[in-house]
Amino acid sequence: MDQWKMFKDYWRMILAGAVLLVLLIIWFAPFSQDQGTNWDDMTDAAGQSSEMVAGEKNLEDSSQAESNEIVIDIKGQVRQPGIYRLKTGARMYELIEQAGGLTEDALETAINLAQVLQDQQMVLILHKDESHLLELPQQSDVAHDDTANALIDLNQADASQLQTLPGIGAKKAEAIIQYREEHGFFKTIDEITKVTGIGDKTFDALKELITVG
Repeated sequence: MDQWKMFKDYWRMILAGAVLLVLLIIWFAPFSQDQGTNWDDMTDAAGQSSEMVAGEKNLEDSSQAESNEIVIDIKGQVRQPGIYRLKTGARMYELIEQAGGLTEDALETAINLAQVLQDQQMVLILHKDESHLLELPQQSDVAHDDTANALIDLNQADASQLQTLPGIGAKKAEAIIQYREEHGFFKTIDEITKVTGIGDKTFDALKELITVG
C-alpha cells in the first residue's frame, strides 16, 4: 500500500512539473518574440547604415574623379574630331594623340604642343590654307583703333571736321583755326578753352572726342 502511494505521488510530481514547464513556456514566449523582433530591427538598421556609408563613399569617389579630369572639344584638321576627357594638366599633344593625330593638311606651325589645356576648352586645328587667320587683329585692338580714328585732331582738322563736334559751329570752327595759326599747334586738348567762345561747358562736351597730334 505504501509503495502504491509513493508511486502515485511520484507521478503527481512529474505531472505537476510538466504543467509548470508548459506554463513557463507560455509565459516567456511573448518576451522571446519581442526580442526577436528587436534583433531584426537592429539588423535592418545596421544594413541601412552600411548602405548609406557605401553610397556616400561612391558619391565622394565620383566627385573626386570628376575633379581630376577635363573635357575638351577639338575641331578642324585632326583625324577624329570630337569631345575628349583627359586628366587635369594634360597638354595639347596628348589631346591630338587621342584625336587620332593631325591630318596632312594641318597647319602645324600654329600649334603649341606643350600648351596646358583647360576644362571646357575648344581647340581648332587650322588648315594650311587658313594661315591668314593668324594675322587677323584682336577684337580689342580693332575697337581701340576705331576709337582713336574717330577723335578729331585739333592741329589737323579743317573747319568741316571741327563742326562735327558738339557745340562747334562755323564761327567757332574758324576761331579754332585762327587761334592755331596765331599761336601754333595746340599742346593739350584743354588749351582749346583759350579760343574765343569756347568755355569749360563746351570743353566738357567735346573733351572725349578731340586729341592733339
